[in-house]
Amino acid sequence: MARECTKLAAKITELLDEDQGQPVKELARKLGVNRTFLSGYLKALEDQGYVKSKRIGPAKVYFNNEQM
Repeated sequence: MARECTKLAAKITELLDEDQGQPVKELARKLGVNRTFLSGYLKALEDQGYVKSKRIGPAKVYFNNEQM
């Protein structure tokens, strides 16, 4: 399970390196995972300092921590 989480975090980081400021809906589509699951996962990554989020209108978009 830990290895799968590490792979998912790496994929998220890669996607955010390619295109900063992506909403959960778009990330979930690209990763093929449930939006609700990904939202919680991104919150955990944000709490640990790996990503940052910003509200833009109704959407919450994510950035790599060092890119913001």
